[in-house]
Amino acid sequence: MKKRQFFLIIFTLFCIATKSHAQWEAPVSHYWEAKSYYNPSFAGAKDQISTTAVYQYQRTVFKDSPQRIILTANMPFDFLKRKHGVGLVVYSGNIGSLRNSLLAAQYNFRQQLGTGMLNIGLQTGVYDLSYDSGNIGIFPDSLQNSNLQNNQQLNINLTKKQVADISAGISWTGNRFFVGLSIMHFNQPLFYTASDSGNNFPNTSTDSTQSQIPRSYNFIAGYNIRLLNSLEIQPMVWVLHDENQTQTQATVKMEYDKRFSGGITLNSESDYSVFAGTTIQGFRFGYAYTLHNKGIVKDSHELFVRYDFTIDSFKPKMKPHKSIRLL
Repeated sequence: MKKRQFFLIIFTLFCIATKSHAQWEAPVSHYWEAKSYYNPSFAGAKDQISTTAVYQYQRTVFKDSPQRIILTANMPFDFLKRKHGVGLVVYSGNIGSLRNSLLAAQYNFRQQLGTGMLNIGLQTGVYDLSYDSGNIGIFPDSLQNSNLQNNQQLNINLTKKQVADISAGISWTGNRFFVGLSIMHFNQPLFYTASDSGNNFPNTSTDSTQSQIPRSYNFIAGYNIRLLNSLEIQPMVWVLHDENQTQTQATVKMEYDKRFSGGITLNSESDYSVFAGTTIQGFRFGYAYTLHNKGIVKDSHELFVRYDFTIDSFKPKMKPHKSIRLL
């Protein structure tokens, strides 16, 4: 194995994206609960304030398995006799010493169209890419055909980098149907990965590799089928595509009495998820288990919590008083 190829493989193992990188936006099981993260046109699409938190933990064959956290908050508002929406997105992804995070603001313009609302959203934010390898040792006794000598190791360091990130989307939402299309990382933010390998790898000691966050295209659609007064079936589909691959998730969700839910999701990668949730005092909780049949990820566990409340909750309430005429 050539030294140059060895260096690039190590970068791939730590998920530092290059032209041959994997899909940057890994899908979550509760994608319908985090629609505004993948498509800013869903920010403020409901007539209430909505907050959501999603936590995903993936078990892999390596130590320090990937963990992801998605936080969203959005609300509608009226201005100049027009409907609008605003939102906030916070994302954090950890894989060992790799720390990727995003802080973004969203704006959504809403217009009545037919029996529903047409939404056009824009998101701007800052991606913080940070990797501190410390002392990562790749020793020769674990490699075949390596030219490394005893006690020599490869040190990989990625300079902390902050890049601007832009996403946009469009959607239509009605009482029982929604559909949306978005482009994430529209500006394809650039960053550089660099190595510090000392004299062991003279050909790469001053190398800098330019990479970028690839554009991701997202399509989502869902429909509510009311069987009985308290029972609904909600089929949904989600397609995530970038320059490397396309993933499709098809979901059948059942909901009873607006309190209990459950279902199954099938993935084009031969994965499947089962999920269940409930609502307690306005808080919606859910758990999903995903079994992966391909790749280094064995399975995934995912939790989400959501709380919606009306805008009137922030308005001061009128205190009752008695007229002096009645005293």
